[in-house]
Amino acid sequence: MKNILFVITLFIGMNNSAFAEALQLVQYADAPAPLSTDAKPAAPSLGDVSIRQGAFKATVDGPDIGEYFAQATVVSVNKAEKQTVWSQMIESVYPDGSIYKLDIIVLDDETLAGGGHKHEGAIVGGTGKYAGIRGSYEFEALKGGVYKITNTYWLGQ
Repeated sequence: MKNILFVITLFIGMNNSAFAEALQLVQYADAPAPLSTDAKPAAPSLGDVSIRQGAFKATVDGPDIGEYFAQATVVSVNKAEKQTVWSQMIESVYPDGSIYKLDIIVLDDETLAGGGHKHEGAIVGGTGKYAGIRGSYEFEALKGGVYKITNTYWLGQ
């Protein structure tokens, strides 16, 4: 029994990243008009692509600290439920590395028309300072055409 406890204690001591605290970065970005490719017919349809890019800040009124590139593609349209499903990839580029995010987003027609959308997605990788990153992000469309993205993550897991 003592040997088992010793091995468990040794394992935990060597693997202190298992108990690492979550880190957080918040980004604020103005919502630019998307660059879109409509695969026809008009209105959301399979294969439509929406691309956004711009600068982001650490606070709503702060200086730019990086830039982002986002691409969303329609992967499903449910006309009966008035829902569109998008596959989204995002790169947030900081001076010391990039964070990569993926998500599948279900949007209803009313949310698209009225704003106020909120969803969560996965942080799947990074470069530079963010190499080995894992975690999640929360996206929120704020009033006034501002996006708030809260990245919660761990490094070296």
